[in-house]
Amino acid sequence: MKTFTDEQLKMLITCPKQVTQPPKREMSLDGKTKRNDMALKSADGQHSFRIFMRQSDVFPENFSIGLMYQPGDDPGSFQLVRFNGQHGGERVHPHHATFHIHRSKAEDVNAGILEPRHIEETKSYASFREALGFFCREIRLENSDDYFPGLSQSRLFPNEEVKL
Repeated sequence: MKTFTDEQLKMLITCPKQVTQPPKREMSLDGKTKRNDMALKSADGQHSFRIFMRQSDVFPENFSIGLMYQPGDDPGSFQLVRFNGQHGGERVHPHHATFHIHRSKAEDVNAGILEPRHIEETKSYASFREALGFFCREIRLENSDDYFPGLSQSRLFPNEEVKL
């Protein structure tokens, strides 16, 4: 597998992206989890990606929205970034009690660790919908309102901290 730098991973996350396979209009229920996916390519056509969206039907604050990179010439794919909701804090993983973001680092990807392990707690979103909007802006998804109407509307008080 190709080796990556942190700068290359950041570029893959932030390069402009276009939808090649849109999500379903509504998330489908699989057991107790709602699911949806979509395929993307970079605006320059050089890179392929997949977005996955998962949300508990029972606990809506328990969700995951992730960006997978699908290398064209190498087998396999890996997560670049994943936005999570609250999914139960515990001593071993206290960040589960807060909204948080997982990011991949080159050192991990190059060692074959394909799940993002570097975690940062965030107050940038407080719901699945807010997380999806923040996610689409961070990964520079072009025309996100075509697939998620009203998602790109700015917050009324953008400089105010989100209260949890």
